[in-house]
Amino acid sequence: MKRTRAIELVEAMLHRLDGPQEWPLHLVRQVWLFGSFARGATEPHDVDVAVQFERDERMKQAVVQAIFSGGNPYAPLRRALAGSSRGLQFQFEDAAREQLEAEGTVMLPLWQRGDSLTEALGVLHAIAEDPEAGRAERHDMIDAFEGLDRYIPRPVRARLIGWQQQEAITICRVQLSDAPDDTDLLATSDMRWTFHRWNDDSPLRRAALAGLALMNELGVELDDVELAGQRLPTPRRLAGHRSEPRWWIN
Repeated sequence: MKRTRAIELVEAMLHRLDGPQEWPLHLVRQVWLFGSFARGATEPHDVDVAVQFERDERMKQAVVQAIFSGGNPYAPLRRALAGSSRGLQFQFEDAAREQLEAEGTVMLPLWQRGDSLTEALGVLHAIAEDPEAGRAERHDMIDAFEGLDRYIPRPVRARLIGWQQQEAITICRVQLSDAPDDTDLLATSDMRWTFHRWNDDSPLRRAALAGLALMNELGVELDDVELAGQRLPTPRRLAGHRSEPRWWIN
């Protein structure tokens, strides 16, 4: 994106932080900028933002619910900071931010609780534009993560690569095909009810069906599949069969 657009996104975030402090915005304690935008890139791919926040009881409950539903525990915080805009990539884990700092990533303090909007905007506009500032070297990468690394935190990538090197797991990348409109996966009312948690036009619903279609192609017993944190209501499970999941789709 153009740098002017990136600046507009950060300005909008700062105005939200300076506005009414409803949940979860009032949990935010400090915000940093890092990555190519913070180094002055004229056309950054996105704006990397690190956020430190308190975890109150409501946030802890949101995290637990997200774990069981397969959702993003930080989605409410992201929406509060960015609205519906794309282009801001958030790092909410303190450990991940500290790991980046330990590896030499420069974190530019942008805002902390108590700062005025004027002070924060001053920091933002003081970043000098640098046509030579490109994307930083990416670490802990393999071909399977190419194009997806922005969605997979680096500590997670490092752990997965380590397991693969120890031959504990194998990582491969699969191109999912959409399930046909008349798929048998939704033949029963119980299975259709499982998909009611997503709107008909939701990309999450589309991805879930595509994942299940792949399981069918592989000859997997759907009794053994956990889909976005829930077991499937297959006839055997409804009849009382119980087993540990062997396949996970998230």
